[in-house]
Amino acid sequence: MMRKDSARFLTPPQFAAAAAGALAAALAALVLVAVLAMPAFAADENVVNPQQRPDSSFIYDTPLSALGSADTYYDGQTVQVVGEAIGDAVNAEADGSQKWITLSAEEQGVTSSVSVYMTDDQASRIDTFGRYGATGTSLQVRGVFHLVCPDHEGITDIHAEVVSVVDQGSTHADGFDPKAFIPGAIVVLVGLAMMGVFYYLRERQR
Repeated sequence: MMRKDSARFLTPPQFAAAAAGALAAALAALVLVAVLAMPAFAADENVVNPQQRPDSSFIYDTPLSALGSADTYYDGQTVQVVGEAIGDAVNAEADGSQKWITLSAEEQGVTSSVSVYMTDDQASRIDTFGRYGATGTSLQVRGVFHLVCPDHEGITDIHAEVVSVVDQGSTHADGFDPKAFIPGAIVVLVGLAMMGVFYYLRERQR
């Protein structure tokens, strides 16, 4: 009887092997459940957005005011700026393949601007140029800064490499505000009253 009872117990090596097998089966079951529980991704979620801002983890935005008073330190370096497209797109080449765009930004009450040399395709992303009654498209531009550009008659510019839209432009018509006429109306009334007093005093002196 003792031999039959002892055969029912597992030896230490057999117990370790059985425990390892059970653990492996449990892990496989957990992995299978996790895979089945993951939501299916739609096909269009993997489409690359061409307007997505580039990864700027290795380069910081340079204020336009810094480029306006730049010295030779920035000359020939890759910079990244953000500004509003103003004015209009001007052909830089006869075939229209390259454009001049002016970027403007107000920083600490001071407005600065810089000329950007970019392709026609990059410039086509601008839907609105800043002007009276309109806010231009906000762009992030990364490219090489030239303090005295040897290719463009020594002007200060940026040769764009990557152009991304930060915010779309918008138009805003000025509405009629009657309150804006109140100060002018008061001045007119005061002037009329003074003319009346002057006329009255002159008549009394006759």
